[in-house]
Amino acid sequence: MFNRRSLLKASGAGLLAAGLPLSFGASANPLVSGKLKFLFVFAGGGWDTTRVFASEFTNGNVDMEPDAERATSGDLRWVSHWSRPSVDAFMRAYASEIAIVNGMMVRSISHEICTLIAMTGTTASGAPDWPAILGAAKQADYILPHLVLSGPSFPGDLGVAVARTGSTGQLEGLVSGDLFASLDVPVSGPNPAAEAVMDRYLARRVEAKALGARSPAEIRLTSDLNRSFDQARRLKEMQYLLSLSAAGDLASQGAVAIEALSMGVSRCATVAHYGGDTGWDTHADNDAQQTVLWEQLFSGLTQIMLTLEATPGEEAASLAEETAVVVLSEMGRTPQLNGFNGKDHWPYTSAMVIAPGVRGGQVYGAFDKQFYGVPVDTTTAETDEDNGQILSAEALGATLLALADIDPNEHIQGVDPLMGMLL
Repeated sequence: MFNRRSLLKASGAGLLAAGLPLSFGASANPLVSGKLKFLFVFAGGGWDTTRVFASEFTNGNVDMEPDAERATSGDLRWVSHWSRPSVDAFMRAYASEIAIVNGMMVRSISHEICTLIAMTGTTASGAPDWPAILGAAKQADYILPHLVLSGPSFPGDLGVAVARTGSTGQLEGLVSGDLFASLDVPVSGPNPAAEAVMDRYLARRVEAKALGARSPAEIRLTSDLNRSFDQARRLKEMQYLLSLSAAGDLASQGAVAIEALSMGVSRCATVAHYGGDTGWDTHADNDAQQTVLWEQLFSGLTQIMLTLEATPGEEAASLAEETAVVVLSEMGRTPQLNGFNGKDHWPYTSAMVIAPGVRGGQVYGAFDKQFYGVPVDTTTAETDEDNGQILSAEALGATLLALADIDPNEHIQGVDPLMGMLL
C-alpha cells in the first residue's frame, strides 16, 4: 500500500542530494501541492452514466439510446446525442484536460448512504468529506476554507472549516445584518461604535480563554474558537466586497463560488445541480429526463469553466490553472430500462475531473459485461482484472487528497490513490 512516510524515507536522501524538494503527491509544482483550489459539482439523485460517460455500445447487457453514438477526441470517449449539444461542445473544448473515471463503486443503492460514501469514502458517522479535509488542511489561509452553496456537506470534526451560505442567502444576511429585517420580531443591532467595543471585548475574552486552556481537549476547542472568531472578523471586513448569495442554477452558484476562490476567501466550494423535483432519480421516463439534466449540467459547467478562465489566478494567469473541478453523483443507474422506461439505482457510477496535475484526455476504469466496475492498477491507473484494486469512491477521494499533497492514509485506510492518473 502507498505510504507517505515510507516513500519519503526511501527517497528523501536521493532527493536532497539532487537538490530537489521533498514533496508528496503527483508533482513538485508548488501550485499543485499548496495553492490548488477545488470546486465540487454534485448531481444529486443518481445519474445515468450511459448517457455521457459510459459508451457501452458493444455491450448487449446495456440499453443505450438508439440514436446515440460514440464520440472521441484523442483517447477521450463519450456518448454523443443530438439533444445534448452542450455535452459535445464541452467535451471537445476541454478534451485534453478531462479525466473520466468509470466503474466507480459506491457499495450501496441508498441515496443517503451512497452520498456519504461518495463524499467521505465511508459509512461511519462523523467522518469529514473530501472538501472539508482539503479546506481544513489550509484553514489558516482562508476565512471560509470550504464554502457550501448547495449539495451535501459532511464536516465531521472539521466544522470550523466549513460554512453553508444558506438556501436564501442567510450567511450573507448574517454578515451584513440584513437578516434582522426578515425576523418576525424586529431587532435592531448596535451602532458602529458600540459594535467595535463589543468586538474588542470578545477578542480579549477569546484570547484569554485560549491562554488558559490546559487539557488537550480544551486546547483544541479553544483553538477552534479562536480561529472561528478570527474568521468571523475577517469575513465581516469583506461584507461589501463579496457576494454570498446565488440563484439556484449552476452557473450562478459557480459564479459565487469562483468569486470566493479568487478572493482567497475559500479553498474549496461545493455547488449542485439537482434538476427539479425528481432530479436525476429517473425510475420512469429515463431518457427524456436524463437528457434535459445532462444538457443543463454541461451548459452550467461550460459557464463555470469560462468564468474560471476569465478570472485571474493567485499565481497563474487564470483561476482555471489553479482549480480542480470535480463532478460526481452519488450513484449510477441500472444498465437496462425497467417496465416504466426508467432506470433504477446502481452501485457503480462515474466521475469527471479537470485539474492541473491530473492527466487529462483519458478514461480511467471501465465497466464489464455485467456493468460492474473493472479493477485497476493504481500505479498506472490502467485496468487490471487479475491483480487490480476495485475502483471505489474511496480511491477517487484518496487521489484528490494526494493531488493536494495530503497523505490519504491519515484519513482513509485500505485503498490506494490512482497515482497513474496524476502527472
